Amino acid sequence: MGLRTAVSQSWVLTAMATGIGLWCAYTAVQAFAAIESLWTFTGSYVGQNAVGGLAGVAVLAGIVALLLVFFGELGQTDPAPQTWPPEE
Repeated sequence: MGLRTAVSQSWVLTAMATGIGLWCAYTAVQAFAAIESLWTFTGSYVGQNAVGGLAGVAVLAGIVALLLVFFGELGQTDPAPQTWPPEE
């Protein structure tokens, strides 16, 4: 199924996946910007800190990567149904 066919058949799913991806990317940028000092891990590990911020950014980047794979798979034509009866 091509991406155009997938969007025309299920535009709600495509819109939701796009919205989730944009929201995750926006939240990852906000989390990265909230990290006070990326290279120093001094201070309290309670509340916002560099380790928690980096972990959050990593998780959100993973979700965005999975959504990109999802969109890439929509454009694939294989595996297609086999013809019946099989031709040899």
